[in-house]
Amino acid sequence: MLNFIPISLEHRQLIHQNMYTANGYGCEYSFANLFLWGDQRMALYDGTPVFLTRYGKWYSYLLPQCTNRLAVLEVLREDAHERKIPFRIFGLKPTDQDALEAAFPGVFRFRSLRDSYDYVYDIVRLTELHGKKLQAKRNHCNHFEQTYPNYRVIPLTQETLPLCRRFTEHWYEEHLAMHPYVDMTEEQIAIGKAFDCFDRLHMEGIAIDTSDGIVAFSMGNRIREDTFGVNFEKALPEINGAYPIVNREFAKRIHARYPEIRFLNREDDMGIEGLRKAKESYYPDTLLEKLTAEER
Repeated sequence: MLNFIPISLEHRQLIHQNMYTANGYGCEYSFANLFLWGDQRMALYDGTPVFLTRYGKWYSYLLPQCTNRLAVLEVLREDAHERKIPFRIFGLKPTDQDALEAAFPGVFRFRSLRDSYDYVYDIVRLTELHGKKLQAKRNHCNHFEQTYPNYRVIPLTQETLPLCRRFTEHWYEEHLAMHPYVDMTEEQIAIGKAFDCFDRLHMEGIAIDTSDGIVAFSMGNRIREDTFGVNFEKALPEINGAYPIVNREFAKRIHARYPEIRFLNREDDMGIEGLRKAKESYYPDTLLEKLTAEER
C-alpha cells in the first residue's frame, strides 16, 4: 500500500513541476487546486507524485502524468484493492479512454462528467469583448464605467488582501441569507486557504474598487506555459456590470503581464445552473471534457 500523506506547501515545487507539463488537461492538474480543495493526498512512486482524493465517501486517483503511466496505474490499482475502495481514475481526456481501453481491455467503464467540464477562453477575446456574441458583456461594462467613472483596478497584495477578505465575508453572508440551503463550506475553506497562502501559492489577482468600496475581485495562478487558471471570482450581484468588469480587467492584467499566455481556464460550473449559464454566456473556445474510469 502506498504511503499517501496530506499535501502541504512544501510539496509545491515537486507537484508544480509535474503538473506544469499536463498540457490539455483540466484545472485539477495544478498545485493550487490540489492544495485548496477537499482531502487531497500525495505519494511518490518511482519518483512520480501520485494523488488520492476523497470527497466524503467518494475516492479517486488522479490520472498520473509520467512516461511510465501504465506501470503506475497498475500500482494504483493494487493500492485501491488493498484499501478496499473502488479503483477510480479522474481527470481523463477522451483520448485517454482509448489508451486505457487498449492497455486494460474490458477493465474499466467510462463516464463523462459534464459538471466537471472546464470552460477555457482565448484571453485576448476576454480582454476585448469583440463581436456580436459578447455585445451584452460590453454593454454591462459600459454601464459600470458610466456609473463608476473613477473606479480603480487594484492588484491583490498583502496590503490589499484584508479588504478582499472582508468583502468575501460580506459576499457569503448575503449569498447564504438568500440561499440558506446551499452548502458552501468547502468553497469557503478553499478561498480562506487561498488568502492565507496567497504568495506561497503564487496567486495573482485584482479587485475593483469604487467610491462605495470593493465591489468585485478575481484571483488565480498560472497552471501551464500558455494557460492561467482563474480560481475564484466574486462580485456584488446587485451591481450592474461588476462581474463582467472584473472578468475583463483580470484578463487584461494577465495578458499585459504575460503576453505568452493564450488561455484563461475559468474552471467548471459544479453543476450549478446559474454558474453554468454565466460561463456559457462568454462562449468558451473549449469546453474541456473530462471523464472518469472505474474498474468494473
